Amino acid sequence: MSIQNKIPVTIITGFLGAGKTTFINFLLKSNPDTQFALVENEFGAVPIDTRLIKGVEASQMFELKQGCICCSISDEYELVLKELAERFPNVDHLLIETTGIADPAPVIQPFFADDDLKELYEYNGAICLVDALNFDDLPEEEMAYKQLTIADLILLNKTENLDEKQQEELTERLKNLAPLAKIQSTSFGEAKELKLKDLRQHSFNAYSFLSYKSNHALVQTKTLSFSAPLKRDDFLYWLEYTLDIYKSQIYRCKGVVCFQNEPFEYILQGVGGRFELEEGDLILEAPESHIVFIGKLDGLALDFNPEI
Repeated sequence: MSIQNKIPVTIITGFLGAGKTTFINFLLKSNPDTQFALVENEFGAVPIDTRLIKGVEASQMFELKQGCICCSISDEYELVLKELAERFPNVDHLLIETTGIADPAPVIQPFFADDDLKELYEYNGAICLVDALNFDDLPEEEMAYKQLTIADLILLNKTENLDEKQQEELTERLKNLAPLAKIQSTSFGEAKELKLKDLRQHSFNAYSFLSYKSNHALVQTKTLSFSAPLKRDDFLYWLEYTLDIYKSQIYRCKGVVCFQNEPFEYILQGVGGRFELEEGDLILEAPESHIVFIGKLDGLALDFNPEI
């Protein structure tokens, strides 16, 4: 499958009751010309959420029940993704909805780690929905924050009952928790300004990394910057080792990396101990590399020495 024919995949996450199913229905309704496939992940033997999703052919509704795709049935998850691509090569976009209490990192990880999946799919990004009315009453705060930090786009949902000042205050709190994400307010899951194909463009530019700061009890950020091109093999060895040993503490990393004797910069994305590099723009000015780590970083050795 050529890169032009790879299926874009978007992860939909968010804590219980944030409005994920309502949002997916909105996506399906507002993109009638897009052929979606949907992988649902839910607990229990009776697929309740499936009855709530409208607009997807039953044959293309892949339900993973009796557990969570991020843990107990991960093998089935990857097989389903491969089967889907084989059976439905004309799918335009794949949506994966995680359970409200799931860690989305292992859901994303196979798209960076599995060579077969990398040939079939292009990771488009993650969208996290937040219940604006109940954000302060989350029963599992740390997991909810992890869902936020992994997101490329945060939808602050159910804002119809908040005044402007309340929205602004909550948005600032989310920016502090998830400095790598774009934040958009929505009501009833209707993200009218969202264009799925542009989700990857929410990412960053090389120099915006210097402003990423977070100092929350459960979430911190650290930025590494280098003014000279890096040795590819040395840097990738260090990065792979670092993300592997700290995979439970580093929720997300992103960056722009320049290597010695290479004319293009590379876009770095990492989640759940895995990462991918994508060729970026031609280097026209002084080559600089900036990498941001976000997660529970206290005490972690996150310094790369390019001179060694």
